[in-house]
Amino acid sequence: MGMVKTLTSIPKELLAELDLVVQEEKRSRSDVLREAIRVYLQARWTNRQPGRSPLVQRAVAIQDALAQKDTVPWDGVAEIRRWREGR
Repeated sequence: MGMVKTLTSIPKELLAELDLVVQEEKRSRSDVLREAIRVYLQARWTNRQPGRSPLVQRAVAIQDALAQKDTVPWDGVAEIRRWREGR
């Protein structure tokens, strides 16, 4: 992967926090910033495509498995109404 240099303005307070991470993790600023950008872009993509989230995929798989085991018809709206009415 080729690298390109960029010039970015960062508030002093944010740079100070970044430098603390750099010191703690013994990494370069560039490395930490690259990772931060990757994480941001991945989160942004996942938010646009919720079905791609591993947590969403697992939840759907669990629901599908439960639906296959359930042989009794179930009316969710009726259940909520009974719950609201305190029956």
